[in-house]
Amino acid sequence: MAVDWTIQALGAAKKFAKDYGHEYRLTNKQLSASFEVGSFHSLVDFYAQVAAVTPKNLDNGVYKYLTGPGGNPENFSYVEVEHNGETFEIRQQVRVRSHVHHDVCFTPDLVVLPAKAPLFSDVDAEYAAGKRRLWGVSSEYVVAAHECKSLVPFPELLIGFIGMVLTAHPWIGRFAAASEVPEGPHLAPTLFVGGSTQGLQRKMVAALEQTYPVNIVTGLHFGTWDLFEADPPKRRVALLSSKST
Repeated sequence: MAVDWTIQALGAAKKFAKDYGHEYRLTNKQLSASFEVGSFHSLVDFYAQVAAVTPKNLDNGVYKYLTGPGGNPENFSYVEVEHNGETFEIRQQVRVRSHVHHDVCFTPDLVVLPAKAPLFSDVDAEYAAGKRRLWGVSSEYVVAAHECKSLVPFPELLIGFIGMVLTAHPWIGRFAAASEVPEGPHLAPTLFVGGSTQGLQRKMVAALEQTYPVNIVTGLHFGTWDLFEADPPKRRVALLSSKST
């Protein structure tokens, strides 16, 4: 006797739900946060190839990720990087006040700062009705800011990333071309993208990487997260922040 196809379909659906139900229970916000954490570890692994990396500000031995712009960075964990006698911090979701104007503030997903870079803590009546402090750091201290998007690399996303790069890094204005930026141990400002490029998108990524001192890493949902051994190599930059501690 033939098995009713509806019974077969129900069995397949139950197996799918058992195997993949965890992913489908996650909200878009949770998926985005998970992708950011993966990108964070990829960046930490990059530095670990050439420097000592140490988790800091743990909560009873537990690393506390900051995956939203509203938290006080001092209450969350970060990773300390020591390279050739210089110390840096890899932090998540630290608001940057841009050198272009005092009122231009935004929050990159990941940021590398000199150790002990001073964080401002302002009360602004136009932010949370003045009931919460506005935490952040001046762009003058930013070594490199990185953005993570679990999306396909559509053109507006790519252009938006370039706007963030120019607004977060005063040192870029000191160089007439990307080829003039000196190489060093730091990963250049990087856009981590989950989706893969196709056709014109691929050409646009190559053009932007040629024009600006950036990396645009696509296809992370399907490929490797190893930035250090990437082929072609990822762009690296020297310490170029305007201020240090």
